[in-house]
Amino acid sequence: SIAQTFHHGLQFIDDNFRSDNWFLQIEEFDPHEPYYVPDRFMSLYEKEYGGREFDWPQYHKVGHAGETEEEIRHAINKYRAVVSMCDYYLGQVLDRMAQYDLWKDTMLIVNTDHGFLLTEHDWWGKGCEPIYDEIAHTPFFLWDPRSGVCGERRQALCQTIDIAPTLLDYFQVPIPKDVQGKPLREVVASDQKIRDYALFG
Repeated sequence: SIAQTFHHGLQFIDDNFRSDNWFLQIEEFDPHEPYYVPDRFMSLYEKEYGGREFDWPQYHKVGHAGETEEEIRHAINKYRAVVSMCDYYLGQVLDRMAQYDLWKDTMLIVNTDHGFLLTEHDWWGKGCEPIYDEIAHTPFFLWDPRSGVCGERRQALCQTIDIAPTLLDYFQVPIPKDVQGKPLREVVASDQKIRDYALFG
């Protein structure tokens, strides 16, 4: 579960924050269908619901499975609640960064692999064409203590494949020649462009 995953990640930080050159990846499946979420997060968006449980929209046109407007609202509310739950646990990582003064020498990357259509463009899911921005334009936050740039957006086109060379560069490990991603150090520091286009599929 997300609570256990983050518990172990936070324990790792507690045990290792004084060490040098450590690496932690916390990979969480949520927000992802089925939208299972505790009541304390669900109550932020929906107080009562008496309809059919609808927490796993199939990848098709909205209404194809006969879902009602109430069920559609319920599924969207469950997704919102799951995102709030993820925010809560990510906030604990950020709190540890502050508690142990890790911002001065610890890189932090937060990203996701794809978005999800919640009735936008009259679709559910991620499996339709064309690949809309809601699916392909995903959150990507990078704190690099070498430049200390924060609270700014970048226009450079970045991809998930840039994470590996960014980490190798940060740990001063040579980047293999066949790696197609680019280190993001200068993107963060000055919005330096690293590619003209990218393919997504």
